[in-house]
Amino acid sequence: MPHSDEISLLSKWIATVQSGDLSVELVAAKQGIAAQYDRFTEIMQGDVPPRIYGVNTLPGHREGEPMPAGYAASYQRNLIDNHCLPQAEFVDAETARFIHLSKCRTIASGGSLISPDLYEILLDLAGDPDFAPDIPKGATYSSGDVIPAAYWARAVLSHRPDYELKPGEGMALLNGAFIHIGTALAAFSRLAQVWDSYLTASRRFFAYVPANDALLTHAAPNRVAAAQSHVTEPSRFPSPGSLQPPVSVRAFPQTLLAFHESITGLARQLLHSLNQPSSNPRIGQTGQGEARILPSGSFVAPGLSLATGQVIDSLLMVGWTIVRRMEFFLSGEVEGVARDGTDSTDPIALIQWPKLAAAELEDMRMVHSRRVFGSGGATSYGVEDFWTHGTLTAHQMVACADKLQTILGLEHEIQDRVGSGETGRKDQRLDAGTAKLPDSARLI
Repeated sequence: MPHSDEISLLSKWIATVQSGDLSVELVAAKQGIAAQYDRFTEIMQGDVPPRIYGVNTLPGHREGEPMPAGYAASYQRNLIDNHCLPQAEFVDAETARFIHLSKCRTIASGGSLISPDLYEILLDLAGDPDFAPDIPKGATYSSGDVIPAAYWARAVLSHRPDYELKPGEGMALLNGAFIHIGTALAAFSRLAQVWDSYLTASRRFFAYVPANDALLTHAAPNRVAAAQSHVTEPSRFPSPGSLQPPVSVRAFPQTLLAFHESITGLARQLLHSLNQPSSNPRIGQTGQGEARILPSGSFVAPGLSLATGQVIDSLLMVGWTIVRRMEFFLSGEVEGVARDGTDSTDPIALIQWPKLAAAELEDMRMVHSRRVFGSGGATSYGVEDFWTHGTLTAHQMVACADKLQTILGLEHEIQDRVGSGETGRKDQRLDAGTAKLPDSARLI
């Protein structure tokens, strides 16, 4: 396997989503979904139907209050409309597609109060490349994203206005971690760009700076070893007696490995979340195999939130090392690179560039360094008070990755300006640092 199993498996699933093809697992789940909903129907048609959250009781902190007489027929659609609060900012089309497919995947994992008829509608829309509904980017709180979910559900039902929601289906459409999971999937797909840019800029840097420890072979996954080999290939060992470069340079192998491990952890959590039932209430069974409608906390994904937070920490770490090595590159201590990249015609040259990169890094730190469980809130009087900040953290990861791309772009421009040389002849070392990144070193 050229890189970690988790990244390979998730990348394959993402490629399937982006191609518009339905995975085999989604189609194969139809029979199990039908059997589950039959069991739910049997329970609700008993002599004394149990009180079930969101099915025949009111939602949120009104749990336990019986539904008013005559309200049951319209309740499931009213539940969705009631949660479509005014919003102005929406996710992009690709993220919307990931969100829809995430919902289909978690329903296929079982437990949701979704009938086979409604699941068939969801699959039809999954196969429609033009289905990318307006889903709010914000409005995420507490133990779920019911406002974005309601917008998604309303868009689904607008394609089949004749479909009459069955008992439990309105709540089942709103409920689950699918907004969080889909947003994180879209964010994950952006990390490949950052990984490739980081390796390309690092190779160009090490064409000028002796790589020291980075030239040695380290125990690492194949993907990391291939990336490390590509980056340090144009470098050389330092001359005897040379002063060591900053730790941001010397620790490149350790930084690269830590970055990759954080991405692997995110891929692992995404795969786990996609393959778990995610709803409340949930169809389950006792140890004796008897069907039950159970209260559940499966609609949150705290592990995914934590893994996303670790990637954000890694992006901040990589950003720090890039700014530090940018400063070192223009310090006058790198052979063939004048201090601040100056020449006889420009005594100031690139003096301001590392400062701008440092400002971008500080912006990253100020906006994105708050941790997932740094604080919390209380809503619904304890019914839905688990604040995982999942969707917000996924959006943060995208913004943090974009900011890191900006810093890498500044480093790339510095390398270009230094590499062009005072006489206009390109430095041969710059040529050595521009080799194409091999597939064996790419993240996906």
